[in-house]
Amino acid sequence: MSFRPTVTYSAASSPQAHLLVGWLAERGIVARVTNDFTQAAGGDLPIGWTAAAKVVVDEADADSARSLAAEFDARARASVGTLDDAAEAPPDEAWNDWPTCPACGERRQTECSYCGSAGNRFRLADIDEDERGQRILLACPACDDLFQPKFYRLCAQCGHDFGGGISIAPGRSTDDTRRVWVLLSAMGICAAFIGGYFYWLLR
Repeated sequence: MSFRPTVTYSAASSPQAHLLVGWLAERGIVARVTNDFTQAAGGDLPIGWTAAAKVVVDEADADSARSLAAEFDARARASVGTLDDAAEAPPDEAWNDWPTCPACGERRQTECSYCGSAGNRFRLADIDEDERGQRILLACPACDDLFQPKFYRLCAQCGHDFGGGISIAPGRSTDDTRRVWVLLSAMGICAAFIGGYFYWLLR
């Protein structure tokens, strides 16, 4: 049976559209995002409805998808309202289950999957529970997007290895230092070769 695409949702941003696609997939509806490239070219600016990222589903699922999209919007608006009302509340009161390091007790570091901002004080946006467990959504203050947390493998405070998580690649400074030493070694070899040549020539 062929996929007959039907637009069911026009998103404010590409990340929002992809969140809705995940939301629908968890409820058994296959959805896709269109106009992603157009919106990227526009820099996610409001350059018109036709340039917005859209969520499309098969025609047979259109009615169910629109109903779920309306629920998705309502939950998102409620989450934003809750965050505004509780802006002064300590993060621990928002999500008591934030994972901590067993060695030093420090909260694990995570990062926004959209803008890359890292920290351990993101506000809780939503907890979605189903038969597969909890789905946590945190709010990023830098880009205003919601994301599912993926934590770093090493504790930022004491270096404890959790055995899994985001691994940080070696910093550029280490690579630059290695390049400097290679360059200095090559220059030393060249100087020794030139010095030896002139010594042989002038003796």
